[in-house]
Amino acid sequence: MVTPLESKAQLTLLADDSEDTARWMLRRSSGQWESRRLQLLDTVPEVVAYYSEGSAALATDLYDDERSKVKGSRFAASPVILDRTVRIRRGAAWASEPLSVDDDAAAAARLAQLVRSEMSRPYRDTIITNRKQDPVCIGWKRIARGPASCKFCRMLADRGAVYKEATATFAAHDDCLCTAAPVFKGGDVGPEANTAQYVASKRRRTAKEKAFLRDYLEGNYPD
Repeated sequence: MVTPLESKAQLTLLADDSEDTARWMLRRSSGQWESRRLQLLDTVPEVVAYYSEGSAALATDLYDDERSKVKGSRFAASPVILDRTVRIRRGAAWASEPLSVDDDAAAAARLAQLVRSEMSRPYRDTIITNRKQDPVCIGWKRIARGPASCKFCRMLADRGAVYKEATATFAAHDDCLCTAAPVFKGGDVGPEANTAQYVASKRRRTAKEKAFLRDYLEGNYPD
């Protein structure tokens, strides 16, 4: 069995490998920059799909390990990998833009960021989707990097907060390395997420909510 922190460490290693692969793909591309962009548009989705399978598998293993500690009905988690091919291809086009000015370093950084971000999504989607389908699971908590995390991520993970509302989404920036872990009835249940944490987890926020969140971060999580 693995703990949420151990699973997170495994995902980090997988993400590091995905970045190395992305940089290797760029070095292997050839021709004029338009041709190299087309090569990336064809190959990046396949690479993301490969690492996404590993990411979802890690989350499935964690969910099942944590679930096995709970008494009651049985439940087997299923991997969740959403089809994001169109968005990934758009991301590959964005990543390839610096090639037009022969800036391979910038293109490599963009491509690595894209691949890492996309391959991490299935991990979180697997945890959160299975949480909604499992009657024994009461929510999920965020696993951040600790002091090394940005204040936004620290706030979202603070107090071991449990996101119980089914509508709560996983807020993540482009290079976010946070993961999610399921929380079950009768287990080590932390406090429910507070108003600021729920607001920060919304996909879209109003101007008033953005101002509230900005003030909350500045007042509670100084740089």
